Amino acid sequence: MANKVKGTMKTMTYRGYTAEIIYSEEDECFVGDVVDIDDIICFHGDTDEELRVAFEGVVDLHIKVKEQPENPPQTHFAGRLLSRLRQALHL
Repeated sequence: MANKVKGTMKTMTYRGYTAEIIYSEEDECFVGDVVDIDDIICFHGDTDEELRVAFEGVVDLHIKVKEQPENPPQTHFAGRLLSRLRQALHL
């Protein structure tokens, strides 16, 4: 699946989630990032088997956390930044 060629990206899927895998020379291991979701979920491993186990583990944990009522889905930002200015700055 994944190899140590710099710049090569592989993917894997599990329970409807997709991850992109690259080799990180800085970390000296394969690093995966679950894509197309609002949360940031990353994992790593040295072998294909380690990657598969880590990916399935983070996806299962993500699903379990999202099912808990105290962890509702995140809402998107409105894209506005509200700020108060000092009186001297008002025109």
